[in-house]
Amino acid sequence: MEQPETCVIFREVQDLRSNLILFAVLYPAVLLWGIEIYSLFFGKPSMVRNISELHFFMLLVIFGVFFPLLFYCIRYITEVRKDGIYIRLIPLNRSFKKIPFYMVQECKIQAYDPFTGQDMEVSKASKRVNLVVILKLISGKRMLISSKKPEELCRAITQAAAQ
Repeated sequence: MEQPETCVIFREVQDLRSNLILFAVLYPAVLLWGIEIYSLFFGKPSMVRNISELHFFMLLVIFGVFFPLLFYCIRYITEVRKDGIYIRLIPLNRSFKKIPFYMVQECKIQAYDPFTGQDMEVSKASKRVNLVVILKLISGKRMLISSKKPEELCRAITQAAAQ
């Protein structure tokens, strides 16, 4: 585990929880737990008689325990330090991914529609789009960083890169 740096200019921790994802994760979990509790008291329901106990137990562990626990624990951390931008998705990344400032050519805020994958100017944006920070790297690639406070993140990146 990395020790937190004392030179953090900007730090944001996001919980990736939305109602749609919550429904998609909890619906199979509640369904599987309901079938398991029903089968304890009344025997196996007719809809799952063809499934072996081992396969049903594996489904219960994966969809009834693992995914809800992962959904509860997931966090997205963005930090701007004096030597670069650090990004981490807990618990999937063990350490921060570093983007040094010398690799960043341009930093700007744009509206991004996650359903179509298109970005547009902030003035033309509709309500369903998200404001993101877009980094243009020296390799020519673009990197989108999601943030609840994109103006502060962009300002911190430009200030830290200027130093």
